Formats: sequence, structure tokens, C-alpha cells
Amino acid sequence: MTDLPVEILLVDDEGRNLDALEAVLDDQGYRLLRAEDADLALRLLLDHDVAAIVLDIKMPRVNGIELAQIIKGTKRFRQIPILFLTAHLIDDHDILQGYGVGAVDYVTKPFNPQILRHKVAVFADLYRKTRALAELNDRLEQRVAARTAELEQSEQALRAAARQKDEFLATLAHELRNPLAPLRTGVDLLMQLPAPTPAATRTLAAMNRQLDHLVRLIDDLLDVSRISRGVLEIKKQPTDLATLIRNTVDTFRPLFDQRSVELLVTTRAPIAAEVDPTRVAQIVGNLLHNGAKFTPAGGAVRVVLDHDGDDALITVTDTGIGIPAEQLGRIFEMFARVERAGATPDRGAGIGLALAKRLAQLHGGDLTASSSGEQRGASFVVRLPGAKVAAAPPAPTPGVAARRPRIPPLDILVIEDNEDVAETLVVWLESSGHRVQVAGTGAKGLALVLSTRPQVVLCDVGLPEMDGLEVCERVRSEAVGFRPMMIALTGWGMDEDRRRTKEAGFDYHLVKPVATDRLADLLRLASDQAAAASSPAPAIEPTAEN
Repeated sequence: MTDLPVEILLVDDEGRNLDALEAVLDDQGYRLLRAEDADLALRLLLDHDVAAIVLDIKMPRVNGIELAQIIKGTKRFRQIPILFLTAHLIDDHDILQGYGVGAVDYVTKPFNPQILRHKVAVFADLYRKTRALAELNDRLEQRVAARTAELEQSEQALRAAARQKDEFLATLAHELRNPLAPLRTGVDLLMQLPAPTPAATRTLAAMNRQLDHLVRLIDDLLDVSRISRGVLEIKKQPTDLATLIRNTVDTFRPLFDQRSVELLVTTRAPIAAEVDPTRVAQIVGNLLHNGAKFTPAGGAVRVVLDHDGDDALITVTDTGIGIPAEQLGRIFEMFARVERAGATPDRGAGIGLALAKRLAQLHGGDLTASSSGEQRGASFVVRLPGAKVAAAPPAPTPGVAARRPRIPPLDILVIEDNEDVAETLVVWLESSGHRVQVAGTGAKGLALVLSTRPQVVLCDVGLPEMDGLEVCERVRSEAVGFRPMMIALTGWGMDEDRRRTKEAGFDYHLVKPVATDRLADLLRLASDQAAAASSPAPAIEPTAEN
């Protein structure tokens, strides 16, 4: 558009003056517009994009000064330069009046053609440059708009990919947990039985450790997804950190014994803190697993609990292969793996340390690392705010469960369409003395609940046709005179899944593979509730009369 002719408006009440102006300004680069009065001039301004106006001052009816006032009073036209023509000598007052209404220059009649052409050329050149800048700005705005649209599409695609990733992780966890469930229950059952040979004992112990590791990886993946979506909750409570750490260490000690790595614990003061004990145990566990993985046989990993003012410090130091200085900045990145010259990449998925740091930050603290270099070990420091040097009542923490008294037999119904999951669960329950029935579908399970009135129902959620949610809803609405404990068994463990099972009427939500000690606790609770319900009310002693 910059090569189009520049439109110049000529305004004079004398036709011969307009002819003269056209002759002087005859140029291929101009398109000259003629107007002999103010009305026509204003109409031409409305219909054309005028670069400059050559305006006679002395015109009848509406003179040049008045027309200039009208033009400059209109927002659309106020930037158009006006060159006044006058056949009379004018004093300073008239000149100032002209400038006041928007004139940029004066030319006196009879005018010098070269001067007029030069002045109009300056306006035309300024107009061309302004128009070129406007066109460039339009193109830039179009490119910005197109780029913005591309970025919005990319952002939408990234959000969709993030949702697909979360859905994939949840589905993957579900699909992995289903085959893990019979493995977990089966190994727990076999470990309760006398082993026929020492080799069998060692094999079961190795299987149990690897199964625990696989479950940990699945849980870590899901926790990463929850943190990235901002839905992971930290449930703080007063916690004895020394007890928590000792229990966590006891859980990991078999792994260190198997690798011939010494595991030492030092608690320099009884420290209590408001933390989520499960998540802090997870942080320490991930650091211990990292230390065991990268410390060779004969080495050592030490856990030290201390404090710095109002901050609790948990330091995990190992004598392992160390971290190159240039790699320290990236070890907490998700899926990062330390690279070493001439060596294979680090083993592992690169999740544990990243997750541990994010969990520490969710507590308002942090996790930092240091190392003197390769083959010189590494040290990790967890800083948790709000600590007090004082004994605290021990909070529930992961650890080695104490031997519990045997649970009185219960009537239990297992509703599960996966035969392997159902079979191993039944074997474990029956080995514990319970009376167990099995249903492979939701409809059959509902019928058995209503006809046999079990005390506990272990129900898979993902059943075909009638799913576990519908089974529970119908049990709650149709069961008359009894209320079994409903426990959901599922591979789905997201917050939304727990909300749905709760709304359906389930009392508890257990994620596969179910920890048998957790299930045993719930069965003990069901037994206690059944015993309390069957106990006769205490007799009321008659009051003695005087």
C-alpha cells in the first residue's frame, strides 16, 4: 500500500487558483482533490485518506480559519497538516491565530512554485513514512496475534498433554496394581508360614524387598503427578521426629543388610515438629534408598537428627560414589540422572530425590545436597521449620509392626472379578481364621450381601456391568437391619477416586496392592465393633430405699 498515490486536498473558492495549484503540484506520486467550499472539503475528507491540506484563508461563508477549526476539532482529521494560502499580508496576531487552529505553515500569493512543491513534498513524505509505519505495525500486530494464537494452542496442547500424562499415570498405576495385589498378598502369606529351606527364606525376603520397591515407584509417580497439579495435601500433626526416623530406618534396614552397607542413626535431641509424618518418612525413605543404591558394599550411611534454631535438620550422609560438582545443580530435577565421564548413567528413574525436595518444600522447608566430588560420598540435608527440642507423643509412623493378637473370626465377602486377586486374598483371610465367600460380579455380590449379611465386604471398584460404587450404594439403601463394613479395593488411588468411594458409602478405601497389616487393622476394628454391638446393655441396679 505504500506505493499508492498520496492524496492532497486543495481548497480555494477560485477555480483558477485550484487550476494553478494542480499545475504546480502535478506529480505521479500525488492524487489531487479539489474543493471550492468548506462543505465539499469536509465530504472529501470523509471519503479519502488525505495526507495534507492546502487551504485558502479568504473564502466566503466559511473561511479557512473556521474550516481549520472544524477539521482540527474532529478526532479523525486533527493530525492532517494544513498549509494556509493567503493573498494578503498578515500580522503576527493572524499568524498566531492560524497556528492556534492547526496550521503548520503559510504560503503567500502569488507563491513560489518550488517552495510550494517542496513544502507539500515534506508533508507527503511524512505521510508515506507514517503510513509505512502503520502498515508495519499492522503486520507486527498480525504476527503477534498469530504468534499469540500459536502459543495459546501450544499451551492448550501442553495442558492436554499434562492431563493425558496424569490420566496415563493413574491408569498405569491401576493396571500395575492389579497384578501386584495377588503378589503382595501371596508374599505376605508365604512369609507368615514356616519356610522349608534357608534358600526359600532368602528368596522370599528378596521378593518382598523388590515388591516394596515396585510399589514405592508407583506411589512416587502418582505423588509427582499430584504435586504438579497442586492437589497433594500435607496433613501436619505433632510428631516425634526421632521415633519417626528410627521406624523408617528399621523399615529399610533389611535393604542395607542385603547390600552389606552399614546403617547408622544419631538423634542428638528429642525434637518435635508439626509435620506430615507419612510424607517426612517418605522423604527420609527416598534419601535412604538413594544412599543404599549408590554406596558400595562395606560403606556406610548415617542419619543424623539435629536442630538449627526453630528448624529441624535431618542429614543423610553416605560414603558412596559421590556427585560431580557440575552435576549438583540438576540432581533434584525430575527424571534427572547424574552423568559421569566414562561411566554408565546412574540407575533409577530419577524421581526419588526430586519428589523428596518437593515434599520438603510443601512443608515450608527445603532439601539441599553437597558432595566433595566423585568417590567422596554425598550429604543431603532436610530442613523442616517449626521444630521444638522437647519430647512429643509418638505419632503413627511407618515401621515394623509389632505382633498383634489374633482377630476373632469374621464373616467376610470378597467381591472381585480378578480370580488371582480374589484367590490370594481368600487364602490369606482363611489362614487368619475368617469365614470367606467370593463373588465374581457386582450383581452376585449384592445378592450375597443381602442374603448372608456378612460383617465385612471387600469390594473391587472396577467391576464389569455393576461396578463397586453401585454395589455399595445399593447395599446402603437395601440392607435392612444390618450395616456391614464396606471396604473398597481398587488400583485407583487419586483424590477424586477416594471422594467417589466415600460418596458411594464405602467406609474405607484401600489401594492395591493392599498392605495386609492395614487390612488386619480394619478387620480388628470390625471385630471390635461387632463385639460392642452384641454385648448386652448393663443391668440397672435397683436403688435401695431407706
